[in-house]
Amino acid sequence: MSISATTGTGDTVLDLSTCDAIFLSFDEPNADVHYKRVLELLPHAKRVHGVEGFDAAHRQAGEVASSDHVITIDADNLLVDDRFFTGRFDVSPRDRGAVFSFSARNVLNALEYGNGGVKIWPRETLTTLRSHENAQRREAAVDFCWTTPYFQINRVLSEVHMTATPFQAFRGGFREGVKFNLAGGILAYEAWPDLPKSEALLRHIGAANHERLRVWCSVGLDTPNGDWAILGARLGCVMTALEDFDHIHVADYAWIETFWRQEVFPKWNDADTRRDTVAELGARLNAELALEIADLNAEASRFIKSTYRLQRAFGMTMTV
Repeated sequence: MSISATTGTGDTVLDLSTCDAIFLSFDEPNADVHYKRVLELLPHAKRVHGVEGFDAAHRQAGEVASSDHVITIDADNLLVDDRFFTGRFDVSPRDRGAVFSFSARNVLNALEYGNGGVKIWPRETLTTLRSHENAQRREAAVDFCWTTPYFQINRVLSEVHMTATPFQAFRGGFREGVKFNLAGGILAYEAWPDLPKSEALLRHIGAANHERLRVWCSVGLDTPNGDWAILGARLGCVMTALEDFDHIHVADYAWIETFWRQEVFPKWNDADTRRDTVAELGARLNAELALEIADLNAEASRFIKSTYRLQRAFGMTMTV
């Protein structure tokens, strides 16, 4: 596969300036500000708002688009790359049916990977998607990338801002705490039932994702509502790895909102109680999964974020 964001000729080249761009928003507090930024770079962008369900929202994006390839931008993303969207994207013919996911930098913890990042889709894939709430295979119930041709590209096009409110922060952390127990849509402990859970997890998700899980569970106390995100990540991991939580629930935003309203916020709204619970969850994850996560203060989090460089994931990835 040969990819260039600026040059290319022939049938393999996508002129990004002619691709429809769809901004996907649901309840994100910063959506309007981020959409304004999208329109500065992509004046032709359209918005799909308030559609419940990942699959339904992306199908709607495919329906309002008309170009063969479609750029999607999640509402918690702030675009930072001014040049990319006026360039050309050179793709080998055999890969034109794949989804290309670009890295985003999360301001909470400095992680750079595909979570929430800008994506380029074949329009046909969007309109025929079967994932999340409409998944026909259990592997697709949490993420489409395990059942759809997919390439992760290590170029950062945006920043993820997902801590504007306690709920947004908790939801983002909880989802990642659950999802990093999975690879290929399968739980580590189902794939490797005869191994200790700590070994099963590392073997199943690989060193890069293992490191990302540890960072989600440790870094971000310098960010407003960052403690809620860390609580979410640790709680999601504990429930999934150690308490047989049905991980498919993380695809259901209505379930997460009910969980938040009825259980999480009433129990941990007090800052001291929340801090103590975060420490207790961390101790349990260290004891039972050997994650070696740390209880970092705000100063330590700022230092980590200023120096941290994640090891790259390998496999279906590339840089441009």
